[in-house]
Amino acid sequence: MRRLKCRRHTCRTGTCALVAAAVVVVALTSGGVMAPRRYLAAPAAVTPATGTVVVNTEPSGVAVVIDGQAHGTTPMTVTLNAGPHTIDLSNAGAHRTMTLNVTANAQLSQFVEMPKAAAGTGDLQVRTDPAGAKVSVDGQTRGVSPLTVQGLAPGNHVIVLQNDLGSVNEDVTIQPGATASLVVPMKTPQGAPVSGWMSITAPAEVQIFENDHLLGSSRTDRIMVTAGRHDIEFSNEALGYRSSQTIQVAPGQVAKVKPDWPQGTIAINATPWANVTLDGRDLGETPVGNTTVPIGTHEVVFRHPQLGEQRFTTTVTASTPARLSVDMRKK
Repeated sequence: MRRLKCRRHTCRTGTCALVAAAVVVVALTSGGVMAPRRYLAAPAAVTPATGTVVVNTEPSGVAVVIDGQAHGTTPMTVTLNAGPHTIDLSNAGAHRTMTLNVTANAQLSQFVEMPKAAAGTGDLQVRTDPAGAKVSVDGQTRGVSPLTVQGLAPGNHVIVLQNDLGSVNEDVTIQPGATASLVVPMKTPQGAPVSGWMSITAPAEVQIFENDHLLGSSRTDRIMVTAGRHDIEFSNEALGYRSSQTIQVAPGQVAKVKPDWPQGTIAINATPWANVTLDGRDLGETPVGNTTVPIGTHEVVFRHPQLGEQRFTTTVTASTPARLSVDMRKK
């Protein structure tokens, strides 16, 4: 076998370059990889564009919600991202919703007049001189003066004030959410009369009693009584009528009273037949069934084209139905 001997020699520039190239080729063919390194810089942070929104309302103090988040109450100034936003305003049950488009680097001002939510009721302050008068509102006793009646419905109300000297009626208008004031003097001036009168109007005569004592009848134009409260009873025994009523008589004044008057019934017939009027009201041809009329006396007129006309006065009572039947053939 022939041995090769390596001679030491001086490397020239061209020869060394070839050797380096060969080394690179050998490295690549041997599976080696020479990968370049890549360096990436982090992107700069982008600040969103914003604008300013100013919200004022009448009244102030309205709650503000923007895009579902609470932002306090008006008046207010807030910075928002550019773009559309939903603003909800609410105050005492009143609501407003609006959409605003915020422009970058600009200010948007909004003034909103909120609808006033009307309160459902009002109050009434009552004072009398002297104090201690009984106070009734629309027929319901509420206490004695001075007092405040709360929770009254808006509108007109009848106020009755009562003390030992008599009563006073007042009409008061209640506004929603407001307090009305009523001040009434109820003293009797020196030398003023301490009596008054009652005047009774009824469809039929009635007798007037107080504590089982007969005061008079409705035939009298007016009956003198002491000023103040009176529990009166009306009676007409012939009609089966009796009722009671409380009356307030003011000093020197006439209390006009109309008793509650009941209804009765009457049935009317004629032979062979007739047209019937009752107190001038046409009831048609007989027979006429039970007709409702006030108790008392009534005029009934029967008319027949061949048998003529007949007139009757009949009494209707509260106890039993009245019946009236005539024979037109008899005069």
